[in-house]
Amino acid sequence: MEDSGQRRAASPFVRVTLIFTALGVLFTALTLARDVSGWDLGWGKADRSAAPTRTPEAGPVNPPGSGPAKVAPAGSPTAVRLDTLPVEAGAANLVKLPRQLVGRPEYDRSIVINCPRNTGSDKQREVTYRLQRRFLDLTATVRPYFPSPDDRDGAVLVYAQVTIHEKDDTVTRVVRGQQFEARMDAPRDLVADVEGADELVLRIQCEFPDGAVVFTGASVTAG
Repeated sequence: MEDSGQRRAASPFVRVTLIFTALGVLFTALTLARDVSGWDLGWGKADRSAAPTRTPEAGPVNPPGSGPAKVAPAGSPTAVRLDTLPVEAGAANLVKLPRQLVGRPEYDRSIVINCPRNTGSDKQREVTYRLQRRFLDLTATVRPYFPSPDDRDGAVLVYAQVTIHEKDDTVTRVVRGQQFEARMDAPRDLVADVEGADELVLRIQCEFPDGAVVFTGASVTAG
C-alpha cells in the first residue's frame, strides 16, 4: 500500500517533468529549423530592421572580358570635317572627284583641288577655309591623281598655311605644315598646327598640269 501511494504521489511530478522535457525538445527543434532554413519566429526582428542597409553603388557595366570602361576625358578635342567649313577664297579651284575614283571607300568625302597649268602665273592653286581660331590641328592624307599613264609617277607639293589677323590690323601668314613628294602610289599624311589661326590655306603645286590633288580624311580638331 505504501508503494502504490508513493507512485500516486510521484505521478504529478513525473508528468510535470515529462511536459518540460517535451517543451525543451520542441524548442530545440524550432531553433534548429530557424537556423537551417532561415525561418524566423519574430525574435530579434526589431534589431535587424533597425540595422542600416547599404545600397550598392551603381557603376559602369561592361561585358565579360571587355576590361575597364573607357571614358573620354572632359574637354577632349572633337574632329570636324574640313569640307563642312566655309570656303573664304579659291572655291573655283575645287573640282569633283575624278569619276575613276568615285565609289572607292578611301575617297569618301574628299576635297579635290585641280592642278595648275604650270604656265605663266598659274604655278600653284589655293583654297582658303575659315577657322575663326576655333581649331587646334589639321590632319589629312594627300593622294595625287593623274589620269594619263605617262604622268602616274608625277609628284605634288602641298603646303598648309595659316593666316592670323593681329590686333593692330596686320596679317601674319605662316606655313605650319607641308608635304613633299606625294605620288599616286605613295600617298602621304599632312599634319599642321592651326591653333589660333583665323584661316587655313591649302596650297598645291603639281609636277604635271593634267591632274588633281585629293585630300582624304581631312579634318580639324576643335578644342
